[in-house]
Amino acid sequence: MRVGICIDSACDLPPSFIEEHQLEILPINLLLGEQKEVLADTRNPDETIAFYKRYSEERNLVGSTQPFSVEQITRLFLDNLVKKYDRVMVITIASTRSLIYENATKASFAILSGYKQQRTQAGVEGSFALRVVDSKTLFTGEAVLVQEAVRLLKEENLPFDRLRTEVESRAKHVHAYLVPEDLHFVRQGGRAHGDRSVSWLSYTLGTALDIKPIIKAYRGETFPVRKIQGFEIAVNSLFDLARQQIDKGLLSKTICMSYAGDPNVVRRLAGYKLLEQHAAKHGVRLMLSVMSTTAGINVGPGAFSLAFMSDKLGEKD
Repeated sequence: MRVGICIDSACDLPPSFIEEHQLEILPINLLLGEQKEVLADTRNPDETIAFYKRYSEERNLVGSTQPFSVEQITRLFLDNLVKKYDRVMVITIASTRSLIYENATKASFAILSGYKQQRTQAGVEGSFALRVVDSKTLFTGEAVLVQEAVRLLKEENLPFDRLRTEVESRAKHVHAYLVPEDLHFVRQGGRAHGDRSVSWLSYTLGTALDIKPIIKAYRGETFPVRKIQGFEIAVNSLFDLARQQIDKGLLSKTICMSYAGDPNVVRRLAGYKLLEQHAAKHGVRLMLSVMSTTAGINVGPGAFSLAFMSDKLGEKD
């Protein structure tokens, strides 16, 4: 049986992981400027870094995201994926922040009622099944959940019928964090989605005093958990938290990180090197990638995200 996993392009996984496990991607487009210039998020690191350079230079550049529509998702599956796979799980960014989950769920009905003709014409026998899972998290949080789904499928050989239940159960234990480098972008992007994690007062004081909020995504909600003076100090505090959770025991031995720019900036931080050594000692895998343009349009250049899976951490930590 051929089983595939499909993710949206906001999922912050390294290209090497996506290629190794042949993950399918639901693209997200960015509409930039008054002319609505379309920039596709294809998770190409060089193109994404170029976008961040432009975005930081054009601070008044207005952008919005555009996920695949119900019709586009239906077409993607009927034209390609129902012939390529027998079973597909779609894991999306939190439904509270995007229409991707809703659109994929609606599309699933048309896909399941129309796949037989497509498979018959292609000479493919057997049934097709599709499951859509709301990750209830963002960016690196989605990445942690996806890598765990891949592990359950390929290393533990978990039957597809059980996969959805197990992945949804693990989504409750994903803790994802974000540190914006420039509050201008995260406030502007958050307001477009109804997110008030950074208020006007926090923005004004934070900008003046270089105070960075640490924003947490947990079970579909986003909220600030700490405020720290200085971007590097805030990021290093997340490295400290990750080391502490490694000692307590992670549910999945993977920590995902992303940076809205050149990842080497992160690798040079003293806290990252300490985390790298600690993770290696305890058999924990670190995955660092360029943050998606979808994330970047909302949180801005220079932002950092880190996520892991743990049942030993409170909501407000």
